[in-house]
Amino acid sequence: MFEDLEAESKPTEEISSWWIGRWAHVIAGIFFCVLYFSLSGFAWSWQVAVTLAYVVFVFCCACGLSFQDSDDFFGDPKVPEYVANLLGRQFVILALVSLGAYEWHHLISVLPNWAKTRTFRNLSLWEVGGVVVAYRVAINEAKWMAAKLKQRFPELKEPMNLIRSKETSVD
Repeated sequence: MFEDLEAESKPTEEISSWWIGRWAHVIAGIFFCVLYFSLSGFAWSWQVAVTLAYVVFVFCCACGLSFQDSDDFFGDPKVPEYVANLLGRQFVILALVSLGAYEWHHLISVLPNWAKTRTFRNLSLWEVGGVVVAYRVAINEAKWMAAKLKQRFPELKEPMNLIRSKETSVD
């Protein structure tokens, strides 16, 4: 009888999960808007905003997939250094993203009308396709980066596995 009361009165262990991965699209969107509108007087503002928002999105997704909380990231000084190194290795992909953003923005003038007609929430098929392609590339790059981080730092626990194991063990 008292065991039941004791079990109910024990505080439940909180599952910490770094929010940065779940909010990556919002953070990257805000970052894009700030850059694009602050640099709108320059011809290259679109490329810079897309490329740097892409970097922010990949970084946030990779951190969300790799780290349980910010202490995992900032707790070991080698981790931020390695993340910066991984982002630096992605220079070729970033150059392709930047070139793709430039071409994507300037090819709209030669597209047929059906591709640039704004229908869905005032977006054209061309715009939706560009966002979907960039999103898929970014997610794949973030997964690759998270796998490299877990390989380099095996002591890190995978956040989603920890949450899933806690949910199944409660039954």
